[in-house]
Amino acid sequence: MRAPAFGLAALLALLALATTIRTTDVLLGSVDAVLTGTATPTACSEHGPVGRWGVGTSFGCTADVRWDGGGTEQVRFQPGQLAPGQVDVPVFRSSRAPGVNDSARWFLAGPLAVVALGLLALWMGGAAVLSVVPGRESVKAEEKWAVSKADVRGTPVTRRVRRLRLYAWLGLGAAVAEGLASMPFFDAPRRVGGFVSPWPELEDAWLVDLPSGVFAGFAVLVAVVVGLVAESVHRDAARVVRYGQSYLDSQKPVPHNTGWVPAAVIAVLVVVAVVKVVLNVPGHAPVVVWLAGARDAVILVALLVVTVGTRQSARDMVAQLVRN
Repeated sequence: MRAPAFGLAALLALLALATTIRTTDVLLGSVDAVLTGTATPTACSEHGPVGRWGVGTSFGCTADVRWDGGGTEQVRFQPGQLAPGQVDVPVFRSSRAPGVNDSARWFLAGPLAVVALGLLALWMGGAAVLSVVPGRESVKAEEKWAVSKADVRGTPVTRRVRRLRLYAWLGLGAAVAEGLASMPFFDAPRRVGGFVSPWPELEDAWLVDLPSGVFAGFAVLVAVVVGLVAESVHRDAARVVRYGQSYLDSQKPVPHNTGWVPAAVIAVLVVVAVVKVVLNVPGHAPVVVWLAGARDAVILVALLVVTVGTRQSARDMVAQLVRN
């Protein structure tokens, strides 16, 4: 039953992926426009309610476009941009497909969602394939301190391992936070000559203002690395439980330091981030803009809570495992 379930989940993820691509303007390219103008559809083909463009009815239209500054031409638009009966719809052309020039709010959030759904579909598809392959015990005979998957599953999850896992999830959360924070920042039509944000104050409110997507990419990379470290630490914990003192004697001495300095540094950064938000976000700004400006402060507060709430020295972790 696992293979059909994972296969169905992969199919649903692919449909969600196609729908997200269509509805978040992922195919439209740069936030800056090469040309702007108005379009009137002349012929449209219907897609849906379920198909290669996801769930829902959409139209791929050919339209007569009158570009600002002169010139007209017939242009084909991707499904989800235009619909039959529309007249003089503001449109733009960028480095990729032309589209409706209503808002660029999905410029970063859309691609991030597409990458996440693509990885989910890939993972579900891989799980469907692997679920029909006979399982094998993961113990390696040549490894001196070998542990099986069952050993790892039966090992208590210490606070130190939980901290690393929460750090990994926090990294993914930081990527999501950047995508959401980018939406009010890019919530304006494109224009020729450079994009202008309706809330440029957000750049000053953020503690770290990197090019769009760099922050999210770095956060995901950190999440992957920390997640792998967490599983490595948990596997070492399984070795402690299985082999006891003989394994500990083969390792380096375990330090006792619990590390309050990182928590203090994070606390200082939280204060700085909050001050920047208060000083730079206009008082009349909507709630979503305040939340976007507080992106870094929220991430740092979560980091501080995890760091303090899961405090455990390596020596205390070993003592906990030895008792088991």
